Amino acid sequence: MEHTEASPEARKIKGILYLPATAKGQKLEHLLGDIAADPVYYDTEKIDDENLNFKFLLPLANDAREQEIDFALGFDKSLKRVIIGYLNQEGKFLVLNAHQQAAMLVDHFLSHNPSESEAGRMVIKGTILSQQIDKIITRNEGVYRESHVGYEALREAFEKEQVSGLPILACDDRNHVLLSADPTENAGKIITLIRELVERLTRRESGIYMHHVDLQLTYKLFGEKTFNISSEGQNKKIFDRFRTKPPSDSINEELVSISDFKKDVFQNKLTGRKGQTELGPAELVQLEFSSGLKISVELTDGGSKLFLHLSDFIDCYNRNAFPDARKNIHDRLLKVVVSLGKVVINLGN
Repeated sequence: MEHTEASPEARKIKGILYLPATAKGQKLEHLLGDIAADPVYYDTEKIDDENLNFKFLLPLANDAREQEIDFALGFDKSLKRVIIGYLNQEGKFLVLNAHQQAAMLVDHFLSHNPSESEAGRMVIKGTILSQQIDKIITRNEGVYRESHVGYEALREAFEKEQVSGLPILACDDRNHVLLSADPTENAGKIITLIRELVERLTRRESGIYMHHVDLQLTYKLFGEKTFNISSEGQNKKIFDRFRTKPPSDSINEELVSISDFKKDVFQNKLTGRKGQTELGPAELVQLEFSSGLKISVELTDGGSKLFLHLSDFIDCYNRNAFPDARKNIHDRLLKVVVSLGKVVINLGN
């Protein structure tokens, strides 16, 4: 969405940088330049960073509200994953999920200073990220690549594509964001990217929340949900059920394609075309439906965990409609889960 930028005399930007104590000597906060953002270092022995979500950034919530910050930026212990917090219009402290964060960063990466890279920019997208990323890449004429999820998979894809000479951003639904294959250098580049994004939004008299809403207006409002559907002794059976008897009629959806990464086989149900997935084998099956619904079922940790990832979109025409549209897509995904639970997930003995 196009905006008119305000005059260069923008107000002072305020933020919080949340870093592991092990990063103290790296002086990453200096990369924020003139932004007022004293770093907060957390004890890596006391803070659980398995999931980068609202709970991870919760220690910053009070300060964020009191200081009326523009952003909070947190890193996990390894500096390989990142999460962005912000205040909404009511002053409530929230965080972007990995899909929303990836959309915002990809949009900025592709659209800022485009003249600096006349040959284009490349985005490597983890397979489970919603199709909003695809839309953003297409609209901004970026070069598209796909990767399996996880840091190592993204890093391998990143290093492989470096021969192109193009600027590259790689991201997945696990909060991994790669601008460099070196974690410390990458953290610095992410901080610089976020600084440039927030400065750009401030010049537009916008912010993280409003920009997030504007992206939903431009590329349709996407909703994503992940559910842990692990069931002792049943995970493989449920996973294979999605692969061999994918739900369609039971959820009133027309199945368009199946990507069975376990067998490394792709099939378009409408045309009958079959082929390899191009990414190689993984414990993952993805189903795409004509409505835009995307279901990904992932078997992890040697089969001990099973995750269901859902993504779908809905039209959202203006900012005032955003709360209702967001609730509608949330309710729609929950209905799909309930239907799946009746016909696929609860298999019994």
